[in-house]
Amino acid sequence: MTQYQNLTTAISWALYSLCGLIFAFFLSWMLLAQFDFGYSLLHDSMKIQQHSNKYGPQNRYRKNFQLTDKQEKVRLFAAINTSIHNHGEGLSSIKYQRTNGKPLGTLLHHAEIVHLKDVANLLDVLKVIALFAVAIWIFFIVLFSCKKISMPNFKQQILGIIALILIAGALVWLIGPVSVFYAFHEWIFPDNHKWFFYYQESLMTILMKAPDLFGAIALFLTGLALIVFIAINAATYQAFQFRDKKRT
Repeated sequence: MTQYQNLTTAISWALYSLCGLIFAFFLSWMLLAQFDFGYSLLHDSMKIQQHSNKYGPQNRYRKNFQLTDKQEKVRLFAAINTSIHNHGEGLSSIKYQRTNGKPLGTLLHHAEIVHLKDVANLLDVLKVIALFAVAIWIFFIVLFSCKKISMPNFKQQILGIIALILIAGALVWLIGPVSVFYAFHEWIFPDNHKWFFYYQESLMTILMKAPDLFGAIALFLTGLALIVFIAINAATYQAFQFRDKKRT
C-alpha cells in the first residue's frame, strides 16, 4: 500500500469513527429525551426541592415557586423538554401550580423564552448535522461492503474513541466544567440574547439547578453514547463477518 493510500485509509477511518460517534450521541440524546434526561431521578439526588425552597422566595419576577412539589417540577421540565424539541412552541404557555392544582403563574419570562427558543434553534441545527454525519457513516459502510476501503480494526477504533472521550473529559475537568459551560454559551448564542440567569431572576434556572443538572445529564449522555457506539460498531462488524463466512 502506498503512502497516499495509507493516508486516505487513515482519514477514512477517522471520519467513519467520528461520524459513528456523532450518530451514537444523536441516538443517545433522542433516547434520553424520551425520559426527560432522568430529571425525576436527578431531582432527588441533586436535592432540587431543597434548592427550590431556598431560592423560590428570592425570585424577583415570579412568586411561590417553593410551593411546587417534585411531581410538578417533573411536569414542568417535561413541558420545556417537549417545547425545545418542537421549535420552541408552547414555551410562553407553561404555567406552574400548587400541589392541589391551583395556578401560581406563568413559569417563564421573556428573556427565558428567548433563550429557550435559541436552544430549540440550536437543536434543529444539531439534528441536521447529526443526520449528515449518519449519511456519511452509511456511505463508508457501503465503501467497506464493496471493499473499496478496508474496514478499520474494531478494537483500535473503540480504544481510539475511548481515548478521545477521556482526553476531552480530562480537559473539561482541568479547565473547569462551569468555565466550559459558560464559554460554550458565549460562543453559541447571540450576543444580545441573555443566557445567564441568577437563581433570583429565573424559575427555569431554579428548576434545573443550572449548571449542576447539565453536568449530570452530560455524564448520562456520554456514557450512553459510548455504549451505543460500541453496540452499532459491534453489530456492523458482526454483519460483515457473517457475510464473509457465507461467501467462503
